[in-house]
Amino acid sequence: MGDLGPFRDAAQELPAAGGAEAGMPGPSLSFARFEADGPGDRFLRLDGWTKGVAFINGFNLGRYWSRGPQRTLYVPGPLVRKGPNELAVLELHGSATREVTFAVGPDLGPDEK
Repeated sequence: MGDLGPFRDAAQELPAAGGAEAGMPGPSLSFARFEADGPGDRFLRLDGWTKGVAFINGFNLGRYWSRGPQRTLYVPGPLVRKGPNELAVLELHGSATREVTFAVGPDLGPDEK
């Protein structure tokens, strides 16, 4: 992700899945590292997060907002490297959790009928 200089010192580490009971006040910049078996399309879920921007290995995945309608962000396969990867989340309003997950398919919200 490059040198983050003073931002790295102020950043909070996201815990591994299962240790995410407490939320975070906003605005906050959080980082997590995760291991991947190899490249492949994924979808990032940010349930419990309010509003912000997510990055994988320095690539901007896009904005998320709890109001939806979209509930996942697309992670193109070539962005994910075999081995260690880094996720950065800029949360603007605070979150109820510190956990993020990957899904195998998109969740684009309810269909309009």
